[in-house]
Amino acid sequence: MIQFMILGAGPGLPMLDLHLSSVYVNSGGKNILFDCGGGTSHQLLKYQMTKDYLDAIVISHYHPDHVSGLLMVLQMLYLEGRTKPLQLFLPERPAAFMDVLHLFYTFEKRFPYELHVLPVDEIDLYFEDVVAAMTDHLSGYENYIREHQLLNQMKSFSFRIGTPENSLVYTSDLSDVQCIGALIEGCNTVIIDALHPPATSVLSLPDYNVQRIILTHGMSAQLSQMLAEHPDPRFEHAVEGKVYSL
Repeated sequence: MIQFMILGAGPGLPMLDLHLSSVYVNSGGKNILFDCGGGTSHQLLKYQMTKDYLDAIVISHYHPDHVSGLLMVLQMLYLEGRTKPLQLFLPERPAAFMDVLHLFYTFEKRFPYELHVLPVDEIDLYFEDVVAAMTDHLSGYENYIREHQLLNQMKSFSFRIGTPENSLVYTSDLSDVQCIGALIEGCNTVIIDALHPPATSVLSLPDYNVQRIILTHGMSAQLSQMLAEHPDPRFEHAVEGKVYSL
């Protein structure tokens, strides 16, 4: 069985009643946090997922609304006296992230727990029921990165958790559902970015034999209008703090 809780369902623009992106998943007896936007430490405290509770934190991409709470979570675990090793999966340039950590006087060698920093695209080597797939979310930066000779690698990921018969997909951000078509095919439940992709792309999810679609990260005006005009019980709005089960 898979259980999950959406800790942050808000868009990139902060809102008073929603937190920034974060999803907790329990699968195969492991507790994994996907993304860690601002306010995640507060949510972990609220739902008693602190200290040694988490096995891993996985960051889908380096936009602030998906990673801005990570330093605070690492500090919280340090101050709580965590002793259990923590795996941290990053999408790109882990050494650069560690430099940022050190810039803020957060030194992993002083932690009472071991922090293992690993690449997202190797997550299946550590969690056999988790698969990562690249998305197109950051491809629009290509010309800017090339022009200014930046080191950004434009890596952004979606994740499938579970077995072929019973699985959850967390898309994180993406520009079009087609880029992860193979990942979502036949999936029980998809937590979909309802803001960035075209409305028609989001509404195509049932064509991939998806049974339940949870809309998160805000919603485009077009998608909101189309669902209002043609309601579909397979689509539902994300509810922060609700325990979902597969």
